[in-house]
Amino acid sequence: MPENKQFFIRVRGQCVPVTEELYLAYYRSKRRDRYYEHDIKIERAVYDQSGNITGYRPAREDSLDRLMDAGEDFAEDCESVEDYVFSAIMAESLHRALDQLEQGERALIDALFFSNDGKGMTERDYAVILGISQPAVFKRKLKILAKLKELIIS
Repeated sequence: MPENKQFFIRVRGQCVPVTEELYLAYYRSKRRDRYYEHDIKIERAVYDQSGNITGYRPAREDSLDRLMDAGEDFAEDCESVEDYVFSAIMAESLHRALDQLEQGERALIDALFFSNDGKGMTERDYAVILGISQPAVFKRKLKILAKLKELIIS
């Protein structure tokens, strides 16, 4: 561009002289804004060489309102960030508390809640292994769960 070329941008209805660098940055910014506010939000016709419409290019952005009006309910199906973080914190607290249990207590919890593909063993089956009654296993389980609760809370 010629050296004596002057550049202007319109500010509050008035033309203000600016440098070429500022002029280019301003109009790039305006073009980017137009792209984000308009271009990616509307579908566009696709034309062939003779100028006939051959199809439509879908918008690259869709609104949540339009999706919900169309019957989409995906937002209800996913876990919120807060729930995910809370679950992760609770899982970490539980693992720390489990590590503080005595060996026999941990064995009982592992057997009842974590063995057999995550289903756990029945109290009756574990009682047979230990050679004690099912109610005794139940009482131990309750005491250990109360201890875990205290370890997690503290």
